[in-house]
Amino acid sequence: MTTLQTPRFGLPLLAVGQAHKELFHNDALLLLDFLMHPIVQGVADDPDLLQPAEGDCWLVGTSPVSAWSGKAGEIAGWSTGGWHFIKPQETMKIIILSGDPSETGSAIYDGTGWQIMAQISGPTGGAVVDSEARSAIDSILDLLRTVRILPENPI
Repeated sequence: MTTLQTPRFGLPLLAVGQAHKELFHNDALLLLDFLMHPIVQGVADDPDLLQPAEGDCWLVGTSPVSAWSGKAGEIAGWSTGGWHFIKPQETMKIIILSGDPSETGSAIYDGTGWQIMAQISGPTGGAVVDSEARSAIDSILDLLRTVRILPENPI
């Protein structure tokens, strides 16, 4: 019997007369939980070096090993049942909480890989300084960072 899946994220679908429907239903809910407002702890290649808590997710790096082998670029979510993987879809956005500063902030999947959003600085310099305009621009940038549309300011 072929497992029925949703077309975009491969969530398991129930079949008529299927045994153990609760397992498929629970697996689908777990994957949805990972996908809603996706936040990853960081980018990693080796899951054996991590101490995940239930619900933690990581972005699988470019050279995955062990249980992540062959899952480069996917989101790996941990549950008591082990690792669950989500293949990204074009325009999918995640927030990366920690790690290398060049890999922290927001990232968008462009169909071939994850693109880390570059930091945008507020206005500086110039022969004529319009302090009101600079204040307004800084406020807009702060709001976009607060709602995680733009990456946080570098530390």
